Amino acid sequence: MSDDTSDNQIVVDLREIYKFGPEDIHPDISIVRYSNLSYIQCTHRDIFIDFLEMPGVKKDGKMLVNGTRIYMSHAAAQKLAEALSGILNKVHEKGEMETFTTTGKKQKISTKVKLSLDKDQI
Repeated sequence: MSDDTSDNQIVVDLREIYKFGPEDIHPDISIVRYSNLSYIQCTHRDIFIDFLEMPGVKKDGKMLVNGTRIYMSHAAAQKLAEALSGILNKVHEKGEMETFTTTGKKQKISTKVKLSLDKDQI
């Protein structure tokens, strides 16, 4: 707070209150979730990303999917996109990334799984 007072008024300098250095930042990661799917929406004001844990769990006849929604400004989303792209490119160049390669043919998407059963299991 500032010492500038007159007529019973106090001047508060918000810049001074919120002033801090890098050594003052201590992230508090109290919730950790895994997401294997995201749903992104863009509005005229901001971006939100729903990070989903698929496939979910069936409960009372409905599929419940845990998710975490993060809102951010367009500028913050652009910075995130650039950072992710840069990090993924570096990891890929080093060969440290799981990759998915195709045979050049368009892959048919299916929910069916082929199982090989022994004659004893039939």
